[in-house]
Amino acid sequence: MTSASRIEPPGWITARMPASAAASMPSRNGKKASEAITLPLTSSFASAAFNAAISAGVLGTSDPEMLWQAALETFKFAGTSSEDPLTGVVVTNWYSPPSKPSERLRVSVFILSRALRSDSLSVTVDRQVRSGAGGWSDAPISREAVSDLENAVLLRARQIHAERYRNENYN
Repeated sequence: MTSASRIEPPGWITARMPASAAASMPSRNGKKASEAITLPLTSSFASAAFNAAISAGVLGTSDPEMLWQAALETFKFAGTSSEDPLTGVVVTNWYSPPSKPSERLRVSVFILSRALRSDSLSVTVDRQVRSGAGGWSDAPISREAVSDLENAVLLRARQIHAERYRNENYN
């Protein structure tokens, strides 16, 4: 199941290969190999153990909606020029800080994993400065600034997680 909503998380499709197809034999469908089907993931001991590990927090929180929502909320002030919930990409509009009108920034957030961990997302920042002729030219940005933006998204995701936990367990 995938999600195309702008506030829902990136969608992942989970499928399991049928046991008959797991052998290293060529497809028996010949020219119609693209019509092969896969069975949906069913409950098994392994998936039950995986779900239990997620519930216990061993593998981290597995709700990608938190990272998606956190990215949208963190960069809401700049607006979004592009967002793709299916691939987990958010790109902001160009934004000029009020204190630096001759500088503009564009942030791209890539959600890489379902877990609520630091390696679950990547942030890139495009920075440009206005030249004397009025055009824009690319300029470097410190790795520390990019890291601070990643941490801001993760902090907001943790706050969302805490709010949901409180709502589920104390209401």
